Amino acid sequence: MSDQPKGVYTAKNLTEEIWELYSGKTQKQYHCGFNDLHKYFKIIKPSFNIVTGTPNCGKSSLVYDIAMRTARNENFKWCIFSPEHSLAVNLKRLCEKYLHKPFDSIFENRANENEIIEAIEFIDKHFYLLDSKGDSPDIDWILDRCKYCVDVFGIDAFIIDPYNEINPNRANLREDEHISLLISKIKRFNRETNTVSFMVAHPNKQIRGADGMFRVNSLYDISGTAHWNNKADTGIIVTRDYEKQVTEVRVAKVREVDIQGNVGSCTLAWNNSTKTFEDTGYE
Repeated sequence: MSDQPKGVYTAKNLTEEIWELYSGKTQKQYHCGFNDLHKYFKIIKPSFNIVTGTPNCGKSSLVYDIAMRTARNENFKWCIFSPEHSLAVNLKRLCEKYLHKPFDSIFENRANENEIIEAIEFIDKHFYLLDSKGDSPDIDWILDRCKYCVDVFGIDAFIIDPYNEINPNRANLREDEHISLLISKIKRFNRETNTVSFMVAHPNKQIRGADGMFRVNSLYDISGTAHWNNKADTGIIVTRDYEKQVTEVRVAKVREVDIQGNVGSCTLAWNNSTKTFEDTGYE
């Protein structure tokens, strides 16, 4: 018989991998930090997770909360590409998430200098911030820096917030083809480095419901293509009700049910005095 060509595997070729799955060494479920949300959403390595929602609904803040809570509770290390704010502002947001106190002087209960020093000490060991100053980097630039952070710092996860800050140059590709290739590159990176990724993406349309609120109905409403829904491992839609001062977090897509979570929703509350989301205890 001729030698087995590259890319062809038998079941026995995969003996080590299958027993790792069976023993629970792989596909371990990590807690997202919110008990209410954990019912529907588990963090799994590797995975590609998409988060969307109406403007100013708190989708970025929620992802930062998840990052900080996993850093504290699971010892996760994160890489963050979030160029809509300066690096200093992103560090400020992380300080607030760590301390559960506001940073700015307009707040009476703002963090003091010693608390900020404590927060920076923790963040320095768990977070690595990316910024291509004066330029809009492509996905290869971002993943190259994430690979460095995997190799040198041992990061577990990274955030890209938002998608539209990635260089839009797509040569001769249509937008949907470009996004499909981009997601494939991220997912391949996740598999090869055993990491988790969160992509924050804006919707291309919002629908006003009977209650007068704008909503994103599905992941198909994300700008660009249906690939966001089709290729994501999990998809989360965030909707804030300003009148009731609560935020609905809906897990709209789960590729591996029970392992990565289940479709469903919970209600979180934004606490402006701590600059964090909190569990409410009700759905």
